[in-house]
Amino acid sequence: MNVPIFRPECVCHGVSEKFRQRLDSLISRGAFIRGEEVHELENTLTNYLETYSVLTTANGTDALMASLMALDLKPGDEVITPAFGFPAAVEMMCILNIRPVLIDVNWNTCNMEPALLAGALSSRTKAILPIHLFGSAASMNEIMQFAEANDLPVIEDAAQSFGSECFVGGKRKKLGTIGDLGCTSFFPTKNLGCWGDGGAIFVNREEDELVLKIRRILSHGQSRKYFHDEIGFNSRLDTIQALVLLQNMSTLNAAFTKRKEIAQRYLSEFQKISEIELLLDSGGLEVLNLFTIKVDQKQRDALKDYLLSHGISARVYYPQAIHRQSAYSSFIRKGSDLHVSEQLANVVLSLPCFPSMTELEQEKVIDTVKHFFRC
Repeated sequence: MNVPIFRPECVCHGVSEKFRQRLDSLISRGAFIRGEEVHELENTLTNYLETYSVLTTANGTDALMASLMALDLKPGDEVITPAFGFPAAVEMMCILNIRPVLIDVNWNTCNMEPALLAGALSSRTKAILPIHLFGSAASMNEIMQFAEANDLPVIEDAAQSFGSECFVGGKRKKLGTIGDLGCTSFFPTKNLGCWGDGGAIFVNREEDELVLKIRRILSHGQSRKYFHDEIGFNSRLDTIQALVLLQNMSTLNAAFTKRKEIAQRYLSEFQKISEIELLLDSGGLEVLNLFTIKVDQKQRDALKDYLLSHGISARVYYPQAIHRQSAYSSFIRKGSDLHVSEQLANVVLSLPCFPSMTELEQEKVIDTVKHFFRC
């Protein structure tokens, strides 16, 4: 029995008859671009997230790009963001000639360390962009307090954390809905995934003009067809992917419950192994996209290879801190010492954690890890 890092639910259970009927209807209409299902999905997401507006995109990276463009940032402006995580936001900043200012992350959460924000601030700082890594929340209370005190907008990268929550100002809020804008990805492995690429921007300010501006940016800067008022690009979610996401929204609570159950079992079993260090538990508010452990760098790769030899897929997210990536090194400014980000790249290992995972599959992962450590 092999255990993948992820397996879509439809591989195991197929699709519902209702979905088949709706897909047949979509095909008969030929509404593959901007069909009614896209608008339905945006409304469904807006209601679920309890935010002002949601605009879908072709992928999560486009969502980040459009959000940065919507803030009217100029070449040379700076955005503070963490040095550990997937570098999509940093890459978009480089394309826009915005300078990424990298600060270190917290060892226990792998997320932005808010105590370092003040030291990274400069006269050119124009925004903060935290990443909610692995499904866990960045310290949004502290980040928002700092942002408000310094009149800085916040864009949340919630690509890995759809459905996770945290308390901000005493209120329980979904990640991605706390800052001015939130971005997510619907890549198949995400907490809410489709059958290809997809993404969305959460507009959390009650500003119609901001919504319209982002819509223009996502449609070649057009205010109406063939009238281009500003620089934009083409990014839209196709109708079939919207229908898939509507189907997956209908089973979202069950999928999240399964992810939490898998994570709790891992926590219960692995806290007994002294060689494994676990990430900080949020107390049930998070929906983990990946179950990530920390293992001494002398053992991490050996454990990964041992799991693979037993048919278990485990991945290193991520093997290099962002400032060590050669593509971005000439663009970035270090806003703090980045030693935690560098250390994490040597010790993190992510294990399978997905809704269609069976008890037998998880038992195999747990038993194999225990056998490696001779527990």
